[in-house]
Amino acid sequence: MSANSEHSESQLEPGAGPLDGERNRDARAIAMTVCSPVRPWYRRSPSGWYQRGLPWLSAVFTAGRAFPERSETIRKLSFIHFARWIVIRRLPDHGQPRERLKQPLLMFESNYNGSFDQYIDGFANILTSGMTYIWGTSYGFPGPKPVAPFKKYINGNEFQAAHYYSAYPGVTITMATSALTVEQELEKLSGRTEDVEPEVFAAEYRAFLTKCQRHL
Repeated sequence: MSANSEHSESQLEPGAGPLDGERNRDARAIAMTVCSPVRPWYRRSPSGWYQRGLPWLSAVFTAGRAFPERSETIRKLSFIHFARWIVIRRLPDHGQPRERLKQPLLMFESNYNGSFDQYIDGFANILTSGMTYIWGTSYGFPGPKPVAPFKKYINGNEFQAAHYYSAYPGVTITMATSALTVEQELEKLSGRTEDVEPEVFAAEYRAFLTKCQRHL
Protein backbone atom coordinates (compact mmCIF):
# COMPACT_ATOMS: atom_id res chain seq x y z
CA MET A 1 0.00 0.00 0.00
CA SER A 2 1.34 3.42 -0.92
CA ALA A 3 0.94 6.63 1.04
CA ASN A 4 1.80 8.53 -2.12
CA SER A 5 -0.06 8.75 -5.40
CA GLU A 6 2.18 8.67 -8.38
CA HIS A 7 2.13 9.17 -12.13
CA SER A 8 5.10 8.34 -14.28
CA GLU A 9 5.76 8.06 -17.98
CA SER A 10 8.99 6.44 -19.08
CA GLN A 11 11.03 7.56 -22.03
CA LEU A 12 13.94 5.79 -23.68
CA GLU A 13 16.77 6.89 -21.43
CA PRO A 14 18.01 3.65 -19.82
CA GLY A 15 20.79 3.74 -17.28
CA ALA A 16 19.86 7.18 -16.03
CA GLY A 17 19.45 6.14 -12.38
CA PRO A 18 17.74 8.38 -9.79
CA LEU A 19 20.98 10.15 -8.88
CA ASP A 20 21.57 11.39 -12.44
CA GLY A 21 18.53 13.71 -12.49
CA GLU A 22 15.60 14.99 -10.49
CA ARG A 23 12.73 13.76 -12.67
CA ASN A 24 12.57 10.50 -10.73
CA ARG A 25 12.36 12.35 -7.41
CA ASP A 26 9.80 14.49 -5.62
CA ALA A 27 11.34 15.50 -2.29
CA ARG A 28 11.60 12.28 -0.23
CA ALA A 29 9.83 10.05 -2.77
CA ILE A 30 11.74 8.39 -5.64
CA ALA A 31 10.34 6.44 -8.59
CA MET A 32 12.03 3.48 -10.25
CA THR A 33 11.12 1.82 -13.56
CA VAL A 34 13.25 -1.07 -14.83
CA CYS A 35 12.65 -3.05 -18.04
CA SER A 36 14.52 -6.22 -19.04
CA PRO A 37 13.98 -8.77 -21.85
CA VAL A 38 12.71 -12.17 -20.72
CA ARG A 39 14.21 -15.45 -21.88
CA PRO A 40 11.82 -17.68 -23.85
CA TRP A 41 12.84 -20.83 -21.92
CA TYR A 42 15.87 -21.63 -19.76
CA ARG A 43 19.54 -22.42 -19.75
CA ARG A 44 22.22 -23.06 -17.14
CA SER A 45 24.19 -19.93 -16.34
CA PRO A 46 27.94 -19.72 -15.55
CA SER A 47 27.06 -19.07 -11.90
CA GLY A 48 25.53 -22.53 -11.67
CA TRP A 49 21.80 -21.84 -11.33
CA TYR A 50 19.12 -22.12 -13.99
CA GLN A 51 17.78 -18.98 -15.65
CA ARG A 52 14.24 -19.98 -16.51
CA GLY A 53 12.17 -18.03 -19.01
CA LEU A 54 8.57 -16.97 -19.39
CA PRO A 55 6.92 -20.27 -18.28
CA TRP A 56 8.84 -20.13 -14.99
CA LEU A 57 7.98 -16.45 -14.50
CA SER A 58 4.29 -17.19 -15.03
CA ALA A 59 4.50 -19.92 -12.41
CA VAL A 60 6.17 -17.55 -9.91
CA PHE A 61 3.44 -14.94 -10.38
CA THR A 62 0.72 -17.58 -10.05
CA ALA A 63 2.25 -18.80 -6.78
CA GLY A 64 2.47 -15.21 -5.53
CA ARG A 65 -1.24 -14.67 -6.14
CA ALA A 66 -2.15 -18.00 -4.57
CA PHE A 67 -0.03 -17.39 -1.45
CA PRO A 68 -0.10 -13.61 -0.80
CA GLU A 69 1.36 -14.10 2.68
CA ARG A 70 4.73 -14.77 1.04
CA SER A 71 4.91 -11.07 0.15
CA GLU A 72 4.91 -10.07 3.81
CA THR A 73 8.71 -9.68 3.80
CA ILE A 74 8.61 -6.89 1.24
CA ARG A 75 5.74 -5.24 3.13
CA LYS A 76 7.95 -4.99 6.20
CA LEU A 77 10.57 -2.93 4.34
CA SER A 78 9.20 0.43 5.47
CA PHE A 79 11.18 2.48 2.95
CA ILE A 80 9.25 0.87 0.05
CA HIS A 81 5.92 2.48 -0.86
CA PHE A 82 5.07 -0.27 -3.32
CA ALA A 83 6.73 -2.64 -5.78
CA ARG A 84 5.34 -4.67 -8.66
CA TRP A 85 6.52 -6.73 -11.61
CA ILE A 86 4.63 -6.89 -14.93
CA VAL A 87 5.21 -8.93 -18.08
CA ILE A 88 4.66 -6.84 -21.23
CA ARG A 89 3.80 -8.89 -24.32
CA ARG A 90 2.38 -6.19 -26.56
CA LEU A 91 2.25 -2.41 -26.87
CA PRO A 92 -1.12 -0.61 -27.15
CA ASP A 93 -1.95 1.53 -30.16
CA HIS A 94 -1.71 5.15 -29.06
CA GLY A 95 -1.99 6.65 -32.51
CA GLN A 96 0.11 3.93 -34.12
CA PRO A 97 -0.34 0.25 -35.08
CA ARG A 98 -0.60 -2.15 -32.17
CA GLU A 99 2.62 -4.12 -31.74
CA ARG A 100 3.19 -7.57 -30.26
CA LEU A 101 6.70 -7.88 -28.89
CA LYS A 102 8.86 -10.71 -30.19
CA GLN A 103 10.71 -10.67 -26.85
CA PRO A 104 8.50 -10.16 -23.73
CA LEU A 105 9.68 -7.50 -21.30
CA LEU A 106 9.71 -7.74 -17.52
CA MET A 107 8.86 -4.32 -16.10
CA PHE A 108 9.54 -3.49 -12.47
CA GLU A 109 7.95 -0.39 -10.89
CA SER A 110 8.51 0.93 -7.40
CA ASN A 111 8.40 4.05 -5.23
CA TYR A 112 10.72 4.32 -2.26
CA ASN A 113 12.50 6.58 0.23
CA GLY A 114 16.23 6.81 0.84
CA SER A 115 19.03 6.32 -1.66
CA PHE A 116 19.37 4.01 -4.65
CA ASP A 117 22.17 2.11 -2.89
CA GLN A 118 20.09 1.57 0.26
CA TYR A 119 17.14 0.36 -1.78
CA ILE A 120 19.09 -2.20 -3.83
CA ASP A 121 21.05 -3.33 -0.75
CA GLY A 122 17.74 -4.04 1.00
CA PHE A 123 16.42 -6.07 -1.92
CA ALA A 124 19.66 -8.02 -2.38
CA ASN A 125 20.13 -8.90 1.30
CA ILE A 126 16.53 -9.46 2.40
CA LEU A 127 14.82 -10.73 -0.77
CA THR A 128 17.73 -12.66 -2.26
CA SER A 129 15.72 -15.72 -3.35
CA GLY A 130 12.84 -13.63 -4.63
CA MET A 131 15.12 -11.54 -6.83
CA THR A 132 16.65 -14.72 -8.27
CA TYR A 133 13.25 -16.30 -8.96
CA ILE A 134 11.97 -13.22 -10.80
CA TRP A 135 14.92 -11.48 -12.47
CA GLY A 136 16.66 -14.78 -13.13
CA THR A 137 14.33 -15.06 -16.13
CA SER A 138 15.90 -11.98 -17.78
CA TYR A 139 18.94 -11.75 -20.01
CA GLY A 140 22.08 -10.43 -18.33
CA PHE A 141 20.90 -10.82 -14.73
CA PRO A 142 24.07 -11.33 -12.63
CA GLY A 143 22.32 -12.49 -9.46
CA PRO A 144 21.54 -10.33 -6.40
CA LYS A 145 24.92 -11.04 -4.78
CA PRO A 146 27.50 -9.64 -4.92
CA VAL A 147 25.44 -6.48 -4.96
CA ALA A 148 27.72 -4.29 -7.11
CA PRO A 149 26.97 -6.14 -10.42
CA PHE A 150 23.27 -6.22 -9.44
CA LYS A 151 23.25 -2.42 -9.00
CA LYS A 152 24.98 -2.01 -12.35
CA TYR A 153 22.36 -4.25 -13.97
CA ILE A 154 19.45 -2.30 -12.46
CA ASN A 155 20.99 1.05 -13.34
CA GLY A 156 21.66 -0.11 -16.89
CA ASN A 157 18.03 -1.16 -17.42
CA GLU A 158 16.35 1.74 -15.62
CA PHE A 159 14.28 4.32 -17.46
CA GLN A 160 14.16 7.87 -16.23
CA ALA A 161 10.65 9.22 -15.65
CA ALA A 162 9.34 11.97 -17.88
CA HIS A 163 7.13 13.13 -15.01
CA TYR A 164 6.74 12.08 -11.37
CA TYR A 165 4.23 13.39 -8.83
CA SER A 166 3.97 12.64 -5.12
CA ALA A 167 0.91 13.64 -3.09
CA TYR A 168 2.98 13.97 0.11
CA PRO A 169 6.56 14.66 -1.04
CA GLY A 170 7.86 15.57 2.43
CA VAL A 171 6.61 12.40 4.11
CA THR A 172 8.13 8.93 4.13
CA ILE A 173 5.97 5.81 4.25
CA THR A 174 7.12 5.24 7.86
CA MET A 175 6.00 8.75 8.85
CA ALA A 176 2.62 8.30 7.16
CA THR A 177 2.02 4.93 8.82
CA SER A 178 2.94 6.33 12.24
CA ALA A 179 0.63 9.32 11.76
CA LEU A 180 -2.29 7.03 10.92
CA THR A 181 -1.57 4.89 13.99
CA VAL A 182 -1.51 7.94 16.28
CA GLU A 183 -4.75 9.24 14.76
CA GLN A 184 -6.53 5.92 15.37
CA GLU A 185 -5.32 5.71 18.98
CA LEU A 186 -6.27 9.35 19.58
CA GLU A 187 -9.82 8.64 18.42
CA LYS A 188 -10.00 5.70 20.83
CA LEU A 189 -8.70 7.89 23.65
CA SER A 190 -11.31 10.54 22.89
CA GLY A 191 -14.09 7.96 22.98
CA ARG A 192 -12.91 6.50 26.30
CA THR A 193 -12.46 9.83 28.08
CA GLU A 194 -15.41 11.90 26.95
CA ASP A 195 -17.02 12.10 30.42
CA VAL A 196 -14.38 11.01 32.93
CA GLU A 197 -12.73 12.58 35.95
CA PRO A 198 -9.41 14.45 35.47
CA GLU A 199 -7.49 11.70 37.27
CA VAL A 200 -8.91 9.03 34.96
CA PHE A 201 -8.14 11.16 31.91
CA ALA A 202 -4.55 11.65 33.08
CA ALA A 203 -4.06 7.90 33.47
CA GLU A 204 -5.60 7.19 30.05
CA TYR A 205 -3.47 9.93 28.44
CA ARG A 206 -0.28 8.51 29.93
CA ALA A 207 -1.25 5.07 28.63
CA PHE A 208 -1.85 6.62 25.20
CA LEU A 209 1.57 8.26 25.18
CA THR A 210 3.24 5.01 26.25
CA LYS A 211 1.52 3.04 23.49
CA CYS A 212 2.26 5.63 20.78
CA GLN A 213 5.68 6.87 21.88
CA ARG A 214 7.56 5.19 19.04
CA HIS A 215 5.22 6.84 16.53
CA LEU A 216 5.53 10.38 17.91
